[in-house]
Amino acid sequence: MTCMKKLTALLVSAALALSLLLTGCGNGSRALSQVIADLLSGQYNNVTVEVDPELTAALKKAAAEGGTEEEILTRLVNNLNLSGGSITFNNLGDRQQGQHGVTLTFQAGSDPDAAARSAFTEWNRVFSSLPDDGSYRAHVSMIEAENGYYIAVDVEVLKAGSHDKDEPDDNDEDEDDEPAPSKDPYTKVDDQNYTINTSEGLQKLVEDLNWPEANTILSVNITLDEDVALDGTWIPIGNSQSNAYTGTFDGQGHKISGLRTSDTQYAGLFGYIQGGTVKSLDVEVENVTSGYHAGGIAAFIIGSQIEDCTVSGGEIMAERNDNQGTAGGIVGCIQSEPIKGNSRIVNCTVSQTSVVGDTAGGIAGIHNGTDNCIEGCTVSNSNIKTNSSYGYAGGIAGSQGWSTIKNCFVNNNTIKATIEWGRVGGVVGNIMDATMIACGSAGNTIQSATTQEDGQPAAGGVAGYVNTGKITACFSADDTISGPPERIGGIVGYTKSTIKECYWSGTITNGCGSSSTGLNDTHKVGDLDGQGQEITWSTVVSIMNENGNAWTNNGPYPTLN
Repeated sequence: MTCMKKLTALLVSAALALSLLLTGCGNGSRALSQVIADLLSGQYNNVTVEVDPELTAALKKAAAEGGTEEEILTRLVNNLNLSGGSITFNNLGDRQQGQHGVTLTFQAGSDPDAAARSAFTEWNRVFSSLPDDGSYRAHVSMIEAENGYYIAVDVEVLKAGSHDKDEPDDNDEDEDDEPAPSKDPYTKVDDQNYTINTSEGLQKLVEDLNWPEANTILSVNITLDEDVALDGTWIPIGNSQSNAYTGTFDGQGHKISGLRTSDTQYAGLFGYIQGGTVKSLDVEVENVTSGYHAGGIAAFIIGSQIEDCTVSGGEIMAERNDNQGTAGGIVGCIQSEPIKGNSRIVNCTVSQTSVVGDTAGGIAGIHNGTDNCIEGCTVSNSNIKTNSSYGYAGGIAGSQGWSTIKNCFVNNNTIKATIEWGRVGGVVGNIMDATMIACGSAGNTIQSATTQEDGQPAAGGVAGYVNTGKITACFSADDTISGPPERIGGIVGYTKSTIKECYWSGTITNGCGSSSTGLNDTHKVGDLDGQGQEITWSTVVSIMNENGNAWTNNGPYPTLN
């Protein structure tokens, strides 16, 4: 047993002894067997205690023949004729349903209460070590003998438990605890499946599979059974379309901390994923830097799934400033390929992270591809900005083309694209032939260049510049928006497309800064609708939830459930 368990056992014994003295258990008014039964009853949640006349009869018969305690115990077990067999009492927690553990102790003296307390002290170590999920029934007996008392217990296993406690033995009090056996860094389940067992296990696996000299790791499935702390500079898994990761990485809710990586093209925990999956993973970033594509989970994905992942802290940067670098809190760039299927980023979160690139987004820098989708994601308390003259920045995606974003929320971020052509939006900076449904932006600082001498900057609470596509049932709540006066809007800065049932609040006068479309269906919260009713955030939530999205209005503005 551990020292803590020994201390607990001693404290329980002392407390019970004091209780017995205070309640007068030694007054001789009860049968001897009831003394030990009362002492044990109620002390262990998974042990019931009963006085057993058959055990008493068997004990009297065994003791009558005399001999040592061991000899009497042997005769007692034989006299009981137990079904399910009998076992060593000390190993009770390891046994199966229907088996028994029997033990006997002789306590010298004339005080039955003192004898019972001494027996309890011996047995408490075993009872305390029984698995919590097991169930046991203890039959007890106590008889008077010459110069003392024989006390016996027969414990039946009603339900076997998982033995996760230390197993006591007769020498526990005299021996130091043995150190826990060390775990292997990882387990090879088979050629395609590995489980990470220790903090160092992931790096050890990568080293043993000889990445990047060999490509074995690119197709294996990896499961985390432990948090991982990376040490040193990480080499992203997958470095091109021909050398992409294609397996499944399941974090099982565990964390990878200390991500530091730099690559000329693809920087992230993964460099390039094609047809793969990453799920249930928490990544703490220190620094991710690339020339072209950078992401907290992956730099570049095609036909892949990122699900239930979280990225926090540090900086993610694509250093190029020639309009080709992409940076995203989760993924730098999402593209599609019919053979590999669609990409999806679902239920992911980014917080307290700096994202910088020619095209920068809280979730993805570029989100392109027919039927690709970002859904149910949130970005908060982060800084997202462009570093080139033709940059796009958005709370979810810097640029979106031929894809869908729905049910996403962005709040309390700083989002900037301040040079010449910079286009910036609370959710997306630049939209081309894409769809956005039921997304929200709240409490963000959204800033583009203040003039448009040589370019087309624009800033909007939901989107900066919408070329073609459709925005439906989205909102901006109290965002601080700045840019060219004629190209800033509560919903979009400039649009050539359809804006339907969108709402904003704050100091911005217009829902759309400039528009060349006939459908500009934007409304300011607090104004009256067509029926003369005041528009409230409850109104907005009702409309957003008509599109199948789970929004609520429990605060100053709508939030995702």
